[in-house]
Amino acid sequence: MPRPTSLVSRLGSAGKLVQSPNATHRPLRLPGQRHASTFQSAPRRFLSTTLIVGGSVALIAYYYDSRSLLHEHVIMPVMRLFDPETGHRLAVRLLSGPKWTRPRDRGVDGPELKTELFGLPLVNPVGIAAGFDKDAQAIDGLFDLGFGYVEIGSVTPEPQPGNPEPRFFRLSEDQAAINRYGFNSLGHGHALGKLRARVYAFARSNPSYFPSSHSSSSSIPLPPSDLPRSLRPGHILAVNLGKNKTSAADSNEDYIKGVKMLGPYADVLVINVSSPNTPGLRALQGRQVLERLLKDVVEERNKIKDERGLPKVAVKVACDLGEEELGDVALAVRRTGIDGIIVSNTTIRREGLGLRSSNQSQIGGLSGKPLFPYALEAVTTLRSLLPPEIPIIGCGGISTGADAVKMAQAGASIVQIYTSFGFRGVGTPRLLKDEISAKLSEGSSKGWHDLVESRTRSTTWVDPLKSGLETLKREAQGLGEMLRRMNEEDDTRRLMKEAEAALSESSKVAEAQLVTEEAEGGPTPASDTQAKLLEEEQNTEPLPVDGPILVLTDGSAADRPAEATSEDPEMPPLSENLEGRDGEAEHWRNTVTSGDRRLV
Repeated sequence: MPRPTSLVSRLGSAGKLVQSPNATHRPLRLPGQRHASTFQSAPRRFLSTTLIVGGSVALIAYYYDSRSLLHEHVIMPVMRLFDPETGHRLAVRLLSGPKWTRPRDRGVDGPELKTELFGLPLVNPVGIAAGFDKDAQAIDGLFDLGFGYVEIGSVTPEPQPGNPEPRFFRLSEDQAAINRYGFNSLGHGHALGKLRARVYAFARSNPSYFPSSHSSSSSIPLPPSDLPRSLRPGHILAVNLGKNKTSAADSNEDYIKGVKMLGPYADVLVINVSSPNTPGLRALQGRQVLERLLKDVVEERNKIKDERGLPKVAVKVACDLGEEELGDVALAVRRTGIDGIIVSNTTIRREGLGLRSSNQSQIGGLSGKPLFPYALEAVTTLRSLLPPEIPIIGCGGISTGADAVKMAQAGASIVQIYTSFGFRGVGTPRLLKDEISAKLSEGSSKGWHDLVESRTRSTTWVDPLKSGLETLKREAQGLGEMLRRMNEEDDTRRLMKEAEAALSESSKVAEAQLVTEEAEGGPTPASDTQAKLLEEEQNTEPLPVDGPILVLTDGSAADRPAEATSEDPEMPPLSENLEGRDGEAEHWRNTVTSGDRRLV
């Protein structure tokens, strides 16, 4: 077989192709050359394009559905690769983006979830607590995730950076977190701008809700009168008001400014006096200080002139308070006309929580699952101290539908979540509502509202002031009865003492008289006379009585016969004795028939 020659051997010195005498003639093919038969057919191209586009659309749709496992098992683990505060910022930025970039709740809230708060209707009882959206950047993004109640803040009057970083720590083993943000806020001005921009955007897309005078771009309208300030029927928007770290501890001015500036854009104003990360703030939970603060806030709220009605006012307290301190809070709420209470904020306690994370010793407020038993206990205590018309919002460690139902059974009108939202992702509201619906279907209650109402009706609330007055009245009556008995006993003892003193004095006189008699050598004349009379009385023999005894009307008896018998020689008959003495006989006859000594 002839040996194949290389291409170099076939090139001449001039670079021309030289035919080798022993070369085999084969066609020369250049590498990489394609033939028509190698291209895809039209059906194959259509199928591959359809798969790519369809898969992309399905992936996008899967992303938009907050219930998808993509968020909890893919996106959230990626988010946890960042430090907690960076992950927090990314989540807020995602939910504050354009509507087409945000996931949303694709589920439907059942009728069993409908309820009301402060007389305002709610499509469901699940809310997001303050601390996630501090500067009103993601209000609509949070509503789109299925929250019925959204609370922004805390917002301070002046911008402040908060505490130095790091200031947010995950406790993954405990499903908890510790933060010491310290009211980092962009201030009232920034929050007001966001709230106004939101209303203006709504006015442009819904001009029928607003009068023609607001059609110009320079006018900033207020929320329409026939909608809540959340701009969504069945939803509530709350603004949490905080205090600047540099403000005077005894000044209420920061809260007054917040009410005046942000009140017209909020359904609910929350007075935060329980954050552990602002020095001196928790001291505002004392009864007298809190009562003065809430009174000032209510007075300023009442000055808001709005045809849609006044925003409601609630106060947020900590579960670290004891029963007596919670009683002081309840008393301040009743006296000042506050509309509701939120229980509770983060806790500073660490002992007894069974924490396992290495971050458990970090300074700050702890939130998450370990907080739930203490928040539940505080809600139960406050429910018995408040009248039914003052609602309680349960917050703290709620991570499942069963936790939410327990809060309702304790007396909470709605619930709020925070830490569980950070761990489970954007699908948390939908998952929680589905779990609540399933839990309600197991019991006899028709729905959430009925469950709350039955708990409220079953609590026999008694006004402590009236009860205290009744108690004081009963105690006063008992004290009066006791004093009366004591006075009677004192009178008895006094009389006994006087009698004892008199007897003692008589005894002393008798002893003195006896001593005197002994000293004089004999008895006194008086005692001698008495002795003689006694001796004569003893020696006197009774006279014999014949006949009836005369009984005198003065009670004495005369031992003499009424009439002498003829057999007695010494006593003549009475008639013979009185014979010849007519006057004396008549006198005697009158005596024995009438008068004091008549005969009976």
